[in-house]
Amino acid sequence: MLANGSYDLLIPHSRPQLGRAEQSAVLATMTRGWVGAGGEASRQFESALATTFGRPAALAVSSGSAALEIALRVTDVDRELVAIPAFACASIQRAVVRAGARPFLIDVGPNDLSFPRGSLRAAARHCKAAILIHQFGLPAASATETNGVPITVIEDATTCVGGQLGDRAVGSFGRFVVISFSATKMLCGGEGGAVVASLEDVEAARRWADPESDLPFDAPVPHGKMSDLACALARVQLGRLAEFLRRRADIAQLYDEALGTDAYRVLRPPAFHSGTWWRYLVSVERDAVHIVEQGRAHGVSFSRPVPARQWEGRGDFPVSDRLHRALISVPIYPSLTKGEIEHIRWTLRKVITAR
Repeated sequence: MLANGSYDLLIPHSRPQLGRAEQSAVLATMTRGWVGAGGEASRQFESALATTFGRPAALAVSSGSAALEIALRVTDVDRELVAIPAFACASIQRAVVRAGARPFLIDVGPNDLSFPRGSLRAAARHCKAAILIHQFGLPAASATETNGVPITVIEDATTCVGGQLGDRAVGSFGRFVVISFSATKMLCGGEGGAVVASLEDVEAARRWADPESDLPFDAPVPHGKMSDLACALARVQLGRLAEFLRRRADIAQLYDEALGTDAYRVLRPPAFHSGTWWRYLVSVERDAVHIVEQGRAHGVSFSRPVPARQWEGRGDFPVSDRLHRALISVPIYPSLTKGEIEHIRWTLRKVITAR
């Protein structure tokens, strides 16, 4: 602790859980001598992803943002409108723009931070596609309304892999599932992403990921491949998903106990649905900026789910604006130590429950 009462070391907001299994997988890839894309590790990882989501095929790509852009290009959204939640990270909107489309922002529901019920059908009157995001580990209830809606739904399952909506798994609703494996996500590949879909759609996606594609030379095909090194790492992480989910749920329970009667402020899935606790989101009475500053002063990297520099609400979306002012995100990840968890619990009591 410093002289002014603040802490000189911060518990980071995110940190991957990496161990010997991940090291062994990466070293095995190096031993084989194929560390670029398209090798044995890539094939094994894509097969495991397809199995996880119950889909025919998967394609590993360079990032979650690239996965989203590629799915949009396969959908052919050039000059079309694409519906996205107003309360979402900037990378979603940028992927829409890179794909040649125009974002159509929709205010979110206050409970799951995604499209409100009925909005997908309403958006179909204007938009060719919709990006349905299971936000911050909360399953999006509007996913259950995708059947029969005349719009291409791209399901972003990055933070909610392993979540459930009733008896259906997150990732089983859209035409495409996209996912990111960057270092701060549920499953870490260092970097990387994937498109999971039908055989036909994945084959079309492959043409948009390879700069040597047979698409016309003026088609903006990125170098969208994911290396075997990253695939090897992410495949081990995928195999540890159940372990990660249990650990996150256990930590969430400890945080709930620390908050006591204020635990009602925590966003969580409704009955019969289950999330992943990728983020522990608390709605605070005071401005979120002040609470984040207090948390950091006590050595904990509280954060805002959508940083101010990425905020797109601009006063036009009342629910999203309110969430932006009120929500804070508390570190919750499997690699937290017992001491770190206890310090976060103490900080929650100090900052959130203080009257």
